[in-house]
Amino acid sequence: MSIIAVVITLDRPETASCCLSSILHGTQRPDRVVVVDNGSATPYTAPQEYRQDVDVVRLEDNTGPAGGAAVGQQKALELKADWVWMVDDDAVADPDALMRLMQGVETHGIRTYFRSVCYNMPQPELPFFNSFTYSRRTGMLRPVPRERYQDPVFPFDACAMAGLFVPSSLLLESGIFDASLYGWYDDTEFTLRATLAGFHGYAIPTSRLLHPSANRRELRVLGRSLAVLVDQPVRLYYGTRNCILTQRRLLTRARFLTLFLPLFAVRRFVSIVLFYNNRRAFLHYFVRGVSDGLHGRKGKLTQGGCII
Repeated sequence: MSIIAVVITLDRPETASCCLSSILHGTQRPDRVVVVDNGSATPYTAPQEYRQDVDVVRLEDNTGPAGGAAVGQQKALELKADWVWMVDDDAVADPDALMRLMQGVETHGIRTYFRSVCYNMPQPELPFFNSFTYSRRTGMLRPVPRERYQDPVFPFDACAMAGLFVPSSLLLESGIFDASLYGWYDDTEFTLRATLAGFHGYAIPTSRLLHPSANRRELRVLGRSLAVLVDQPVRLYYGTRNCILTQRRLLTRARFLTLFLPLFAVRRFVSIVLFYNNRRAFLHYFVRGVSDGLHGRKGKLTQGGCII
């Protein structure tokens, strides 16, 4: 069984090399690592000791997380991967992380995929609660209950990219990441597409990735967890736009217009007003994201405000 890890990096050579080291020094290591250099100002070069195990794919421009993931997954397929493990360049894999995933493969049936669970680097006992269940009626996501992270394994419908462990059969049947989304909610779109194609996702909390918690903070509101961005309002644009683009495709027109869109817009607007800093900027990008999503616009938002 051939396992290939995919790491996407942009102008973070030290963290990318630290990530490589953690992957390649595990109790079970992948057959190869594909590093996608997503347009770094200085091209990334793997440390000498790892070069025989690493393929660096250099992109001249930043294609976003989705574009980098698509290139990495396509390269893994060209290298005849049976399984592809997606690892963020600023994550550090526990030594047993990949071994725990492989144990999941051995105990579950076909048409399954898995994920490692990210834990807060400053508080390594605290997981990121970013696995979700999906309502096919409303299009809304609900976080998997926190207590499930104490289980050896639990199911999910959608999740973040970091730690995804997917078979090549899923990529060939359901498709690789949609590069046209550029980033943010692209991983949710990918996992929802896989789930709705009949693949079953399982998280394995003992397969651990330590990950910084920058750019977001967790709030508890009426007993529920809410992730709030603390900087870079443009990320809210992509998350909003791509969520709308995805649910327009997955839901019937009636459900999209009467259930999803009102629920999504009101919840997101209220959360920005009540909990976000720099509300003016976040509201601007939220409104722009709604408009561009409804108009079917994709690609990268440039500084000039145009979609390319």
